[in-house]
Amino acid sequence: MKKLLFLFFVMLSAGNSDLQAQTLVLHHSDGTTTEVELYTQPRVELQNDKVLVTSTVLNMEYAKTDVLRFTYKGTGLGIATPRTEADYSRSNDQLVFHGIKSSDAVAVYKSNGIRVPVRLTRQGTDAVLPLSQIPQGVYLLSVNGRTSKFTRP
Repeated sequence: MKKLLFLFFVMLSAGNSDLQAQTLVLHHSDGTTTEVELYTQPRVELQNDKVLVTSTVLNMEYAKTDVLRFTYKGTGLGIATPRTEADYSRSNDQLVFHGIKSSDAVAVYKSNGIRVPVRLTRQGTDAVLPLSQIPQGVYLLSVNGRTSKFTRP
């Protein structure tokens, strides 16, 4: 009976270690990485020239030039229903970002984290970005800390 109980606790511990092994990995320009366990509910925000990572147990701050990319490590992220609808649509030579209020903090960044000066025009709850303002490339749109990726072909 003791062996069976011991085996049960070993299996239970192994199951929990798989859960804790799921991490957000920040890759830094000096070749190092920082791992944040997903059960701490990390949130990544781009603010001015900083990358902020906050969670239920810690807060971290890095220069944008120090963080090259984010990846995930571990199996299954537990996302039941991923969002498939776009936060923006492309119309002629412009991007229309939906649901953006005039009070929202909006910024556009190059993929390397450098902020791009752009002028968005408002149309109700939408914001319009004429693509002629920016060169070809991959960009990040940050609205109140929530980030979406878009490309300029």
